Amino acid sequence: MAIISTLADEGSLAIGYRRLAALLRDVVAEESVDSVLARVAATLRELILCEDVVLWECAGDDMLTVALVDGEDEEAMRSLRIQLGDGLTGRAALEGRPIVSNDAHLDPLAGLVPGTEPTPESVACMPLLARERLLGVLSLYRRGSAHAFAAEEIELVADFAAVAALALDNARTRSELERLATTDDLTGMANRRRFRTELERELASARRYGTPLSLLLLDIDDFKAVNDTYGHARGDDVLRLVAKILQASLRAPDLSARLGGDEFAVLLPQTERAAAEALAQRLNRTLGSALNSRVRTTVSIGISTFNGEESVDLLEDADRFLYEAKRAHPAYASVRFPTQLSS
Repeated sequence: MAIISTLADEGSLAIGYRRLAALLRDVVAEESVDSVLARVAATLRELILCEDVVLWECAGDDMLTVALVDGEDEEAMRSLRIQLGDGLTGRAALEGRPIVSNDAHLDPLAGLVPGTEPTPESVACMPLLARERLLGVLSLYRRGSAHAFAAEEIELVADFAAVAALALDNARTRSELERLATTDDLTGMANRRRFRTELERELASARRYGTPLSLLLLDIDDFKAVNDTYGHARGDDVLRLVAKILQASLRAPDLSARLGGDEFAVLLPQTERAAAEALAQRLNRTLGSALNSRVRTTVSIGISTFNGEESVDLLEDADRFLYEAKRAHPAYASVRFPTQLSS
């Protein structure tokens, strides 16, 4: 039962705020942005009776887009965009204060959501502010004959929104720090740290489910000569070009990363040796053509595949094959099973 029913019976905010304190612990405990948003919507359902809960997020300097919709009009609302200052939600964002309309169906400032029918309703919009910065707006919609939001309800939701905004800001900060810690600055690819984490996870999955896992290790041939001849700025452009081609050549489950310097890796879940070899040859041709036309160099590729071996180090195996490829001939993709390595 929603808290508002209890408030009406008891005539006190005490019960509502005790429940709010307990629910806020759950909201603050969430770590990811999506988890915080979902918990905010679920918590509001326990605090206040309403048909729709919409969380809006800032998109640029002057626009709000829907981050989450929970309620009857989810389909109609999900694609909405609101400019700051437009409608009740836009005004709450622009002015940084709660905007409440208990007769929104008669309010000229309130617009009708496309695809919905006009009906008596109340709308409460709470700006989500953290460290004096607008994150978005929390909007609640209630329909029916007894649709008005009581002052006690608005006070309760406003207090909740203030803490929810801090939880959301903390989750976004944490997410950004995690992204920076696992992303290569120059190329925007995954870095060595993330690649090793994903390699361990995928290898454990491959062992558990008996699926193949392949890994490509790529190295730009004579990259030092590229830097010496064309300059480090041009060398950075080459690294970004390799990253762009790799990312455009892979499936959604695959992961490409820059391990450091001019060394790149590609993780290929559920991929047999033959498929990994075919991809390596395509990349070899595409990268070789792109690089040779710009800085007259090529790439070498080493390949390793896991197929249920008890002990295997895919990265080390691919590294050995890579340098075997370099010794054999530039731009030659070495393709062998890890078990074929000599001791």
